Amino acid sequence: MTMSSAPSATSGLFGLFTNRRINTKVMLGFALVLALTAVLAVMSYRGFSKVSDGFQTFNQRVGVVGMAREIERGFVGYRRLVREYSLTGSEAEMQEAKKRQPALAQAIQQALAETKNPERHHKLVELDQAFKKYGADFDKLIALRQGQDRLVREVLDPLGAKSRVEIEEMQALSMTKSGNSNSLVLAGEALKQLLLVRLNVNKLLGRHEQSSADGAEKALAALKQAMAAFSASIVDPEVRTLFADVNANVEKYSEAYHQAAHNAHEIELLGNGEMTRLAREVTADAEAIKASGVAEEKQIEHATSDLIATTERLVALLAIGSLVLGVVLAWLIGRAISKPVVGLCAGMRELADGNFAVVLPGLGRGDEVGDMAQAVETFKVKAEQKARAEAEAKAEQDRQAALIRKQEMIRLADQFEGAVGEIVQTVSSASTELEASATTLTATAERAQSVTTAVAAASEEASTNVNSVASATEEMASSVNEISRQVQESSRIATEAVTQAQQTNAQVSELSAAAARIGDVVELINQIAGQTNLLALNATIEAARAGEAGRGFAVVAAEVKALAEQTAKATGEISAQISGIQSATDQSVVAIREIGTTIAKMSEIASTIASAIEEQGAATQEISRNIQQAAIGTQEVSANIVEVQRGATETGSASGQVLSAAQSLSRDSNVLQQQVATFLSTVRAA
Repeated sequence: MTMSSAPSATSGLFGLFTNRRINTKVMLGFALVLALTAVLAVMSYRGFSKVSDGFQTFNQRVGVVGMAREIERGFVGYRRLVREYSLTGSEAEMQEAKKRQPALAQAIQQALAETKNPERHHKLVELDQAFKKYGADFDKLIALRQGQDRLVREVLDPLGAKSRVEIEEMQALSMTKSGNSNSLVLAGEALKQLLLVRLNVNKLLGRHEQSSADGAEKALAALKQAMAAFSASIVDPEVRTLFADVNANVEKYSEAYHQAAHNAHEIELLGNGEMTRLAREVTADAEAIKASGVAEEKQIEHATSDLIATTERLVALLAIGSLVLGVVLAWLIGRAISKPVVGLCAGMRELADGNFAVVLPGLGRGDEVGDMAQAVETFKVKAEQKARAEAEAKAEQDRQAALIRKQEMIRLADQFEGAVGEIVQTVSSASTELEASATTLTATAERAQSVTTAVAAASEEASTNVNSVASATEEMASSVNEISRQVQESSRIATEAVTQAQQTNAQVSELSAAAARIGDVVELINQIAGQTNLLALNATIEAARAGEAGRGFAVVAAEVKALAEQTAKATGEISAQISGIQSATDQSVVAIREIGTTIAKMSEIASTIASAIEEQGAATQEISRNIQQAAIGTQEVSANIVEVQRGATETGSASGQVLSAAQSLSRDSNVLQQQVATFLSTVRAA
């Protein structure tokens, strides 16, 4: 049986791969697979690192927006207290504003320290400067308001009350001393104008009605005119003395009023002018910082989503490439080792059967299989040469024997000795060479078995490493699922917070409407008090005209006037408080609506993050499945290497048998030499 001839060498890329040593092939294959696995790990690590950086940057932007929102909310509350104090002069409002001012300044400084973006940092610097100017203007406003309150408390209210009492005394003295009805009418007119002056002054300073300033000036002019007319009608010295005191008090009241009106005007200019402009700047800067932060949040969100998608695609492609490359390399390495070994075994069996025409596969290869084939080829050539030599020697022996039998029977023994001795020597030499070749073949088989054993161990270790990577990937998938669950829970809580904020907004709106209705009622009471005051003035004048009979009615009218004034003052304070409540509730409605909007945005962001994490979990599970398939492939490679190792072991066993046969042949040739010598001795002796 002859085998088809095989090429002695291969060409091209496959030939370059085939001529490498077996350990080089295996190391190269696993190196390529491990290189792709390393690239996959590096890409995954870089992708996750960039995603982590994106989340950290996103959290920093959220922190910036949160700080801007806190600054804006804190400034709104601070500004509300400042406006309340400018309207009411409440010491509690002023103290609360002063208490909030350092905390707000500290929040601004913290934001300046933590903000790295140049544009937002510049906005924060402008906001800080505007806030400091606002605080300085608030100090000016406090000084003006305290001066105004001091004038009202120490001058206007005492002098107004005292002047009213003294004018009433002048009325009484004019009636009793002179009996001049004209003086009584003039005193009543002066009292009326004094009351109108106090009414308009209280409106101007208490309600901040600038239109009352004209009324106060007109009433002051009319009061001075009435006082001048009354002075011309005085005839009694006691009345003159009392008039001088009243006139001096009226002048002091006028001066104090003008100073208080100036303070009120300055307060109005600060509150509605400079401080309003600064407040708008602070609010605008905070809003710009929030808008910039929110815009960057969206940009970072889109960039992170794109990065996650790109990383998923790269990881999937690299995983598929690693799997395909591993399968191809396993097939190539197995085919490059097993096929020539199987062919070489078949050729050796034919050679053992005596077929020296067989062409051994693997000749010309540069690996261990090629070395083994070359050794067997050398054995085949030498065996063929020896067989041919033996055949030629045998033919020569037969020819010489026939010649000797015919011509020289006497020399038969000598010729037989020479012929047989040469044959035995040749066989002995051939057996020695055969033994050497078998020894070489055995060493080659043992070396092949050692190499395949090392390859099997490396393949088993690679399989173990791939299984470890698969286990770690499954743990990472479990972590991603837990993160997804937590993000979904935060989204649900944010939704509940939006609902609660909407309910609170509705309740505060109802409170604002109720405050507006209370303001209408207070305004009605104020109008009634004004009408009552005018009626009391008229009653006082009529009582003065009635003389002694109207004195009791005058006392009652005076009490009614006092009650009307107190009612007007109380309603003014109530109106100011109602205005504060309405302003606070309006601001609360706006703040709560912004809170609801912000929480809704947070819910949307949490939902987006949950979706992205779910997609990442699916990708991680897919990676785990691919790595498990790669582990199965490495196990199959290990099984194939074991088969190769078994074939090498069988080759070693066969070469050992050849070596044993060669040694036996060598021993038999020695025995043959001894038997021939004995035979010739016997022939010669005979």
